[in-house]
Amino acid sequence: MQNEIISLLTYAVRDKIINEIKEAKYVGILFDSTPDMSHTEQLTGNAKVKETFIKFVELDKKNAAGYEEIIPRSLEEDGLNFLDCRSQMYDNAAVMSGSINGVQTRLRENSPKALFIICDNH
Repeated sequence: MQNEIISLLTYAVRDKIINEIKEAKYVGILFDSTPDMSHTEQLTGNAKVKETFIKFVELDKKNAAGYEEIIPRSLEEDGLNFLDCRSQMYDNAAVMSGSINGVQTRLRENSPKALFIICDNH
């Protein structure tokens, strides 16, 4: 019973956050990944006008193509459109920030207004 209540509250809070993002229309995204205890690579995603954690996403391929596939799909699953993204924020790793074949470059091909900003918090 307790776990069911926690689960219901989780969905209610998440829905409220996503609705606030939809009302704002334009967003910036921040994604970062780290392996969990079972060595499964997980991707965290934040949509921000104000920084808000949304969810963990399991990452199958830790390369630019894998990120390019999962980021828009993850946003779409939450009813958000990557074309409304106005900034992308990642660490300075080449796979993320590379100007030729990095995630930010690949995603900007589909949404040129999603400018890349280096995350200095890493």
